[in-house]
Amino acid sequence: LLRAPLLPGEEPGGERLVLLEGERPDAWWLPGAAPQLVVTTGALRRLKGRQLDAVLAHEQGHAAARHDWLLHCSRALAGGFPQVPVFAAFEAEMHRLVELAADDVASRRFGRLTIALALVGLNEDRGVFGPCGTSEAHVPQRVRRLLSAAPRLSAARRLRLAALATLVPAVPLLVAFVPGLRAL
Repeated sequence: LLRAPLLPGEEPGGERLVLLEGERPDAWWLPGAAPQLVVTTGALRRLKGRQLDAVLAHEQGHAAARHDWLLHCSRALAGGFPQVPVFAAFEAEMHRLVELAADDVASRRFGRLTIALALVGLNEDRGVFGPCGTSEAHVPQRVRRLLSAAPRLSAARRLRLAALATLVPAVPLLVAFVPGLRAL
């Protein structure tokens, strides 16, 4: 595998975008110490402007959150303990959750409609929106979630919830120490 020469101003070892010749519109990330985003020429032809940017933001969301670790761990549990059905369900659910998290990263920057349209654009020729189930059956669910999602919480509400969540670990400590403090 030969690498393209660095462009002027490009840092060696920095984030790289790999363009792959192919008719199928697709984009994914290659995990590793320096994750790489891969986009096919089919995706470049199908998606334009903000939709392409939203797909790249989605894939960068995977890389930034190190979703590969979560997926590898869930896959190892499912593969290492095939007799435990909960691990297989955990693996499927983990895949769904990391996709939803990456969708949220992209939708915060480009809007829910843009990422939903990009998902449809990338997957419309794969039959995932038809009556028959496919291995990509989660895509229509993701699109529906993006299009019908409730409005996001305000910053003040998120701050209050975060403050409340930080107090939750203190409850067991209070339960344990209050009787002792009363004895003093």
